[in-house]
Amino acid sequence: MPTKRSDLNGGTLKTTFGNLFLPLIITVYGLLFTVYAAPAAYGQTTSLSIWPPLLEVTIKPGTAITQVYRLKNMGDDTNITARIVPFRPADELGHVEVLPNEVSPTVSYFSLQNADLDLPARFALAAGATQELVLKIRVPETAADADHSLTFLFDSDTEGLIGGSGSLSRAAIGANILLTVSRDGQPVRNAKIEEFRPSRRVLEGSLRGLSLLDSFDPIGFTLRVKNTSQTKLKAVGSITVTNMFGQSSAVLPLREDNILAGSTRSLTSLEHTRCERNLHTGCVVGWNPLFPLGLYSATAQITPADTTNTVSATIKFLVLPYKALLALFLIINFYLFGRNFMRKSSLTEFFKKK
Repeated sequence: MPTKRSDLNGGTLKTTFGNLFLPLIITVYGLLFTVYAAPAAYGQTTSLSIWPPLLEVTIKPGTAITQVYRLKNMGDDTNITARIVPFRPADELGHVEVLPNEVSPTVSYFSLQNADLDLPARFALAAGATQELVLKIRVPETAADADHSLTFLFDSDTEGLIGGSGSLSRAAIGANILLTVSRDGQPVRNAKIEEFRPSRRVLEGSLRGLSLLDSFDPIGFTLRVKNTSQTKLKAVGSITVTNMFGQSSAVLPLREDNILAGSTRSLTSLEHTRCERNLHTGCVVGWNPLFPLGLYSATAQITPADTTNTVSATIKFLVLPYKALLALFLIINFYLFGRNFMRKSSLTEFFKKK
């Protein structure tokens, strides 16, 4: 069309640019004025700390204890709501899932000794201030022997102004409580080794349970322990690695982790531990020898704290540089094949000349 063709001419383009230049300058100036003239935006910071973060207590029915908690506000002025809620294991790595919307009858065991507060409590906490809360746990005489997993949860609501409009910042922090009710103060604690194996293996089963590992790969062990009792336990133990001559090659002490009643936990060592948030992988207790070679055995021994109920499991594994041996085997075969091929080629040429 003629109009579209004329738009491509230089004279027409200059006229169009001239018509747009003044409105463009006005628009840019207006945006700059709006940005610099706007009121400053003020955000809020919410930062809380709680001590102690974990309370483990065994109590007899009909008795009571108190524990002082210190909640410190390292952010802006805020409003706190404190309450007791249950939690449960979230995985086998020690993480928990707080259940703020569930009601537990055990909550009635808890109260605050502060004169002006009671559970659930709501109070203001100024920036930099610390609030002490005296928590009382009283177990009724009729309470049965059992474990209770709870969290002293603190929800914060920090109000402020952003650009003249109200805003609200929310955060939460909790201190876990592991409460064991026991009439004699000595609950029965039993553990079971659910799984103990090398974390990486090539062959298993066909060699009568013997795993094949590579000398150049990291060596680690997966150890999963189940609490078969009705109360929590603390797993105490180690993994002992022995070589083919019956000599101890390493003793890997395990971290003394809590295992809640009826749950399974992937145990870790005090060092050389790798963990993944995956129920199938879990944590790996690492062993870092210089160059392992030969047949080894590993024995995991677990004893719940304050008991003599020891459980153990033993595995065997063969460590060879099989990847390097396989590469060497392939190189030798390629060399022999090439040499034979060259020899046959030379003989063929020789007979052709004859």
